[in-house]
Parts: sequence; C-alpha cells; structure tokens
Amino acid sequence: MFEELKELGLTDNQIKIYEILLKEGMLKPAEIAKKIEHSRPYVYESLERLEEKQMVSSLINDNKKVYQATDPKRVIEIMKAKLTRVESILPKLLTLSETSHGDIKAELYKGKNVMSQNLLKDIIARLKKGDEVLVFGIDDKKLIKEDKYYQVNLLIYLEKIKRLGIKERIIVKKGTELEHVEKTTKYKHLPDRYFGNVTFQVYGNKTAILLWGNLHHLILIENKEVADAYRKQFELLWKIAK
Repeated sequence: MFEELKELGLTDNQIKIYEILLKEGMLKPAEIAKKIEHSRPYVYESLERLEEKQMVSSLINDNKKVYQATDPKRVIEIMKAKLTRVESILPKLLTLSETSHGDIKAELYKGKNVMSQNLLKDIIARLKKGDEVLVFGIDDKKLIKEDKYYQVNLLIYLEKIKRLGIKERIIVKKGTELEHVEKTTKYKHLPDRYFGNVTFQVYGNKTAILLWGNLHHLILIENKEVADAYRKQFELLWKIAK
C-alpha cells in the first residue's frame, strides 16, 4: 500500500499522516506530530499539502482545529476527475509536442521499472477511443516479479482500455498465460524460436522496444513510418501464430 500511495505523489511522512488519520479519526496537529515523531511546523506543512490534494480535511472541534482523512473511495474519484481533466487537454499538448520536435523522436530509458514507470504511463496518456495496441513477446508474470510498480500501472492501463473500448492484440511464447485479459484483448502463441530477449509494442505513431537484461533498456520511437513498419511485421507474425 505504501508504494502505491507514493505513486500518487505523496511523501513518506504524508503517507504516515494519512494512514494515522484513517486509523484514529480526527486528530489535532500536536497529536499527529507526537505519533510520527516530527515537529508541529513540519506536520502543519504536510497537512497543508494533503489538503491541497484533497486527501484530508480540517474542521473546528471544541474551538480547536482538527484534521480527518478523506474516505479512500472519495480519493479515487478525485484522482479520476483529475485524470479526466488532463485527458481533455491532451490533444492540444500532443500537438504542441509534435510541432516542437522534428519528424522523429527517440527516448532511451534504463532500469528495472521502465515498463511501469515509462512505457505503461506513456501508453495510458496517449490512448484514445478507437486505438489499437499491438504487443509482441510480453511476459506479465516476469514483469510483476521484477518491477514493483508494474501491476499497479497495468491495472490502470486495463481500466482505460476497457473504458474506451480499445483493442489489444498480443503474441506471446507458447505456454505463456497473460495475468489479466480484457474482452477487447486477443492473444496468440508462437514457439520459443520466434523470441529472443527483445519485445516490442506499437500504439499510435509510437513504437516501444524493450531489451531484457539485468537492467532493462526501453527505446521509445515516435515516428509514423517506424510504427507502420513494426505493424507490418506484427501482422506477418499474427498470421502464423496460433
């Protein structure tokens, strides 16, 4: 739970304060400071940040200011509302991005968490109704084991493709089963000889290439011709997959 809350942009102590308020109910800042062993000025600042995020609220009780945690279900609704607002301006932001760069844009990321922290977040941000995602060589179980943020972001991704009716086609090794499958997802298998230590995904005008290793390397390429070339390669493999 701690890591998932950090994904919302909370600091360690903000998470501690939120958890304490969930357990204890209404508390004064001095009481919170004593429980987390921090000074009151520091607690006041953390409470202000939490109020800005609408995760806590304050009220007057017996002429003294006390704080209480926002219902977790309400927090989820607030986060969804924020995501919807950002999605509404996303086309304009992407237009600005496309006009400020050349015909091709490439990014390289390295680390154990590149699939969750870079690729899935980028796909989630860019997907729109009617899109299709093509995936070759993914292994959910391996990624969940190696990448502590993968499952959280995978569920967010799946919720979005379900909500927008986005199609997904996946080719995996024979014997590999996907961790989660939506109704709009189709997948097929190919023998081991078709796979190496590289997987790729295509969405919109972007191609993601992942090189497996002790530290994974992720290359994101934004170019229509490159994406179309990988789509053709995927279609050839899809025809022979079972």
